[in-house]
Amino acid sequence: MPKHNQFIKKLQSKFLAVNNKLENFFNGLRSLKSNIKKIKFTNNSKAILFLGISVILILSYFLIPTFYDKNEVKDKIQNQILKNYNIEIKINEKIDYSLLPKPHFVAKNIAILRNEKEIGLVENFKVFIATNSFFSKDSFKVKDLVFQKTDFNFYKDDLIFFQELLKTEPSDNKIIFKNSNIFFKDSYDETLFINKIKKSEFYYDSINLVNVLSSENEIFNLPYKLVIKNDKFNKLVDSKFNSKKIRLNVENIVYYDEETKNGLLDILFINKTTSLKYELKKNSLNFVTQNQKNIYDGLIEFKPFYLQANFNYEGLSTKHLFNNDSILIELIKSELLNNQNLNININLNVKDIINIDELNDLFLKLEIESGDINLSDSYVMWKDDLIVNLNESLISYDQGEIFLTGRINVDIKDINDFYSSFQVNKKFRKKIKQIQFDFNYNFTQEKINFDNLIIDKKKNENIEEFIDDFNLNTKVFNKVTFKNFINEFFKIYFG
Repeated sequence: MPKHNQFIKKLQSKFLAVNNKLENFFNGLRSLKSNIKKIKFTNNSKAILFLGISVILILSYFLIPTFYDKNEVKDKIQNQILKNYNIEIKINEKIDYSLLPKPHFVAKNIAILRNEKEIGLVENFKVFIATNSFFSKDSFKVKDLVFQKTDFNFYKDDLIFFQELLKTEPSDNKIIFKNSNIFFKDSYDETLFINKIKKSEFYYDSINLVNVLSSENEIFNLPYKLVIKNDKFNKLVDSKFNSKKIRLNVENIVYYDEETKNGLLDILFINKTTSLKYELKKNSLNFVTQNQKNIYDGLIEFKPFYLQANFNYEGLSTKHLFNNDSILIELIKSELLNNQNLNININLNVKDIINIDELNDLFLKLEIESGDINLSDSYVMWKDDLIVNLNESLISYDQGEIFLTGRINVDIKDINDFYSSFQVNKKFRKKIKQIQFDFNYNFTQEKINFDNLIIDKKKNENIEEFIDDFNLNTKVFNKVTFKNFINEFFKIYFG
């Protein structure tokens, strides 16, 4: 009985508060009316009065949603979002109404669900509403949705969440995600990698009749843009990927009404355009180039992820491979390749090194396994006279600097051209068959260190002292430094 009385008192106090507000409002109107009667209006004052009354009426109309029952509003928002966009949300906290920049409701810490499982938590949520039906809360209509600071926890099957958004029925409304993160997780609930969403928009392009996803993202410190268009009438998906940092543009068109999907992929890579023909199956993807000059082919398996590919070039500049702003260097800096779940085997064949006349027939064997980047068993020819073999080689990234560490074996067929190219003094030109040494090259500082140098299976004390001095005093390794090194090397060895 005491609890019942307490409830009745609270209810009465609420009614009294509302009644007082209404009474004050109408008393104010009566006062305004009596004051208006006492005033003689000019044409200007009438216009001002009309304008003022119009503003009050309009403002009053837009404030009507503040009187809605907030629990009913929650239910209507949740039901309409599920019906219109196939997004299941749960509003756990209070919901508030805001008038600017246009009428909308706001809520904090809402959950995004899929199959009754929470896949995302939204820190700030805005739902904009139609402004033509405020008098009846039953005519309440949801329009644009804005999810701010959303943390998604995605497992391999949860990506369908975004795929389903591209299948929604056409409308004038937008779904926007801002400053959000997608945490991709494995079966052990460990985070594999994080995709940062700066801004993503889902909308319907009424001119071209397609559903569109336009997104600005970042993964492994690598910014990129992604635009996906779903043409439901022609049953095709047009995707465009762009990353200025690694100078990579990819455009793909695929028809999805076939079990095995065949498509054409246009890639702008290192300022070269390539068209790839591919066949996509359930667990794999095969591809081959349409270009007859530079030929690529490969296989990607998804479970587990494995990439095997061959790239064959008639001519290629090493600047595109090893400069500080090259695609390979930028990928290493981004730590995209430093992933325990990546298994990659790439063979790069280049017939002619464009920027270095003496080099040709480059074979670069790139293996990535469990985060290790291995270049062992690679080689390049110095004209037809020297074979430079790269063995026991690894690329590492440490404290913002990239290192290539390994062993080089130089097999010499005819060294005369080599001597001539570096203008070695004729009295120091003697025949040797093999040179072997360890090295550590810093790509960031363009500095190299040599060690354990062996000529024709023999060490030389004078050469060892020379190498130690070179490592200690050389600041930058370039063409001039290399030429001076070669001349001094043979001078000391044969002098």
